[in-house]
Amino acid sequence: MKDRIIDAAEKRFSRYGFRKVTVDDIASDLGISKKTLYLHFKGKEDIAWAVKERMRRDIDKLLQRAKREIPDPIERFKKIIAEVTNRVSVMGSTFMSDIKKEIPDLWRECESFREKEIYKYIGGILEEGIRKGKIKKDINTKIAVMAYLGAIRMIIQPEVLMENQFSIEDAFNNILKIFLEGIQK
Repeated sequence: MKDRIIDAAEKRFSRYGFRKVTVDDIASDLGISKKTLYLHFKGKEDIAWAVKERMRRDIDKLLQRAKREIPDPIERFKKIIAEVTNRVSVMGSTFMSDIKKEIPDLWRECESFREKEIYKYIGGILEEGIRKGKIKKDINTKIAVMAYLGAIRMIIQPEVLMENQFSIEDAFNNILKIFLEGIQK
């Protein structure tokens, strides 16, 4: 039942954001009472944390699977960014904006996870790419990862996405293209 509640909440959150969704909405979608829902979760905020935790586990599994299945570090990097972008974009800008305002601890946790995982995983891919001759040897991997993280941190903000009217996918894809190919013609 807990997974079904998380599924229903994720669908609602992705469509309407966090603020506009009620526990009644989630329970109604499942055909259960609020009382039944409260047996599994303290409230809507608790459900949002569970949605985040599931997303974190999904991304962890993705990273591990990609490491096993894709030997080329550049192709693995592209695949990971595409998959993570797809997974994150499901939640949408409205949910992210609401979380940032309504549950700042959850927002900070998401940001922290993103930075730690990206730093560790992308740094490892870049170092592997240098060893395999796929990435220039004179690239400082620490600076490269910091540059990538800086771009993501600056652009993948709900207010930036909404103000500039581009999707999470557009932002991630352009950051990836600039990161891997540069801007020179």
